Amino acid sequence: MDALLSAALGAVQLLNRITVAGILVTAFALVIYIGLYNRRSSIARNYALVLLCVIGAYLGDLLAQVSELDPRADSTELWLRLQWIGIAFIPAASLALSDALLRATGDSSPLRWLAVQIGYGFSVVVFALVLSTALIATPGVSTEGLTHLAPGPLFYPFTLYYFGSVAWATYNVFEARRRSLTATSKRRMTYFASAFAAPSLGMFPYLLPVGWPSALPNLLSWVGILLVNMVVGAAITFMGYTVAYFGASAPDRVIKRRMVKYLIRGPLTAAAVITAFVVSTRVERWLDLPGAFVGLIAAATIILMVQWFIDMVQPTLDRLIAGDDAEEVRRLQQFSARLMTTSDLTQYLENILAALCDLLRAKTAFITTCLNDSQDACAAPINVIIGDVAPDDAPGSLPVPPDAVRSAAMLLPGRSTNGANDQPLPSSHTFEAESDFIVWGGYWLIPLRSQDEVLGVMGLAARTAEPDLSDEEREGVAVLVSQAARALEDAAKQRRAFEALERLVPEADDMQRRMAGTRNPAAPTIADFERVPVDNHDDLTQLVRDALSQYWGGPKLAESPLLNLRVVGEAIKQENGNATKALRRVLAEAIERLKPDGARSFTAAEWMLYNILELKIMQNMKVRDVARKLVMSESDLYRKQRAAFEEVARIVAEMEREARRREQQAMRLSSDVGAQARAGCEKEEPAVTAGPSAP
Repeated sequence: MDALLSAALGAVQLLNRITVAGILVTAFALVIYIGLYNRRSSIARNYALVLLCVIGAYLGDLLAQVSELDPRADSTELWLRLQWIGIAFIPAASLALSDALLRATGDSSPLRWLAVQIGYGFSVVVFALVLSTALIATPGVSTEGLTHLAPGPLFYPFTLYYFGSVAWATYNVFEARRRSLTATSKRRMTYFASAFAAPSLGMFPYLLPVGWPSALPNLLSWVGILLVNMVVGAAITFMGYTVAYFGASAPDRVIKRRMVKYLIRGPLTAAAVITAFVVSTRVERWLDLPGAFVGLIAAATIILMVQWFIDMVQPTLDRLIAGDDAEEVRRLQQFSARLMTTSDLTQYLENILAALCDLLRAKTAFITTCLNDSQDACAAPINVIIGDVAPDDAPGSLPVPPDAVRSAAMLLPGRSTNGANDQPLPSSHTFEAESDFIVWGGYWLIPLRSQDEVLGVMGLAARTAEPDLSDEEREGVAVLVSQAARALEDAAKQRRAFEALERLVPEADDMQRRMAGTRNPAAPTIADFERVPVDNHDDLTQLVRDALSQYWGGPKLAESPLLNLRVVGEAIKQENGNATKALRRVLAEAIERLKPDGARSFTAAEWMLYNILELKIMQNMKVRDVARKLVMSESDLYRKQRAAFEEVARIVAEMEREARRREQQAMRLSSDVGAQARAGCEKEEPAVTAGPSAP
């Protein structure tokens, strides 16, 4: 029986050391997470200080236990004293965290702020006394089952301060929960409040005043310590989950997914590896194998299994996290998995050309999507070339001139290049006869069509002066041409989707910043929704972009918050009270201020921003036409357009400041004129004397 109790006690002590190591890993990982994603939030920063206190206390406790097990070590007392850096500072850190929560709900208190500052100062004094004197903890070390210090004369006043501060901080957290109005914030604050006091209560050095209870079995006491440590680990994780939403500029779904994956890849994996190394010391005795070898094998296996587990459950986990948005998340996952990148397209086209060369015994083949007059004017050109290319040709250059490509692009389906066949085949035709080829300088060329347009041109080195394909070759070419055309059509659709996403990304970033600004423990206030943020160019740029997108009419212009600007108010007087025309006038003036001096150029860099806005906004030209006129790709045009919007927003902000200065000058002038008028009236007013009237 005694042997069984001894084995159980050893197992509980081992599990406790593993739990303490897990707490340390989790706390450190959460500090890193806050530094990466939530450092702008005062709530998150104060929570990081609480985590540092947890790290200090538990690290000292773990090192003291390990030191006691080593008979050669005599540093147990030092580690027990150093762990007081966490014990001494946790009351002040908890009070500071609760104060940050209440301030986020709009409840500011100079008394609480002063109490926090005094608490941190008192913590410094307590830690210094523990390190250098016996007033709080005596130098003697008791080793009755668990290493601990004995209390000094000032330990009991410190106990009153400790629990008083924790009680006040806990009350503040529940008060912050009471002030929460939205269902989401109240739910998260419930999680936070239920776990808030656990780290502080679990870290207090209870063994100093009571010692090791001799009436209780050692196993029962160790089980209690293990349970308390498990509660502390769960509490800091729950609190970390809630704090992750404060100061993070991302949707809740993204934050939740990022947090869960981080905890699995980080603390969970690290804790499992530590467990493997600790358990390996026991396996060494059972299997008569080197413990280090077993630990390395186990650690490597755990790391690989965790990665496999994440890959297997990630899609399901994402949908569970998304909740009601699971169907949208599923479509996004499918889109990402089935996406065809430029490299994928190039490789696929190379395989098609290789099959074509093998079928027709050609040495060189190519596909191009550049059908315009010059290479620089192509929107996202793709040139794929395989086989023998002349050594003097530039890398990526086609073996045929642009005229040949344009001629092939204009070739009608089923019409002979020499005009022998006057009856064109239906537009859905892909390839059926040699007449679909055009012969140019030793190459056979054929257009790659969708139902609406020519997408590209395929060419291969001619084996004869005129195409002479067998039935089998003709059928094979038809398949390859159809596959190449379909690949280019899919790539064009995805490119348009990417361009649309590229336009949406700045707006999504701006919306996420706005959402983060209103993610507080209580209900958002009107201060969280700034209507006309003139001094914030990021927000103002979004408003300017919206207004310019419907410059010639639409709700984004007619209902724009920019109508509240003073400069627009001045323009309303000039537009006979029409607010929409006034805003359009202000935007037109801002664009005009972008215009450089001198003669206009469509290629000079200094004219680029003005040309984009003048052509696209003022002349209402299509994106493709603007890109062609300015000799750039559509994707490059969208990038330049964002810079143009930012410049217009900067100019509008400057115009608003000028309007404010004019208004202030007018008010001062009116005040001065009024003062002068009052002074003149007082000077001209006749004197009135009191007394009886003359007889």
